[in-house]
Amino acid sequence: MKRKVAKAGKLTLSPNEETMLLKEEYERRRKLRLQQVREQQKYIALQIRQKVKQRREEQLRKLEEALRVEWQKAQDQKMKALEKLYLSSLRAIGEGHRQAKENVSETDEYYCQGN
Repeated sequence: MKRKVAKAGKLTLSPNEETMLLKEEYERRRKLRLQQVREQQKYIALQIRQKVKQRREEQLRKLEEALRVEWQKAQDQKMKALEKLYLSSLRAIGEGHRQAKENVSETDEYYCQGN
């Protein structure tokens, strides 16, 4: 085998040198591709984490709203029950006053008859 001399006096590579250069170029590209894949994986993982975080925050917000509505309903029911109790107490007081007036008039009649 004769070696061919390249233009302008450049030397050609031996088969071993050429094989080594090809192997180095292959390894360089392989490492570059691995690096790209790792960066893509990091980016994808970051997106997934962000989506999970958003979903969790949305679920917490919905839960908070549901609990707030439930609590408000319970507070409204308690308020209505207390208002009912208050009104019945006022009625009882009013009834007591009416009975006291009747008793006073009956007592007055009793004392008037006794004299």
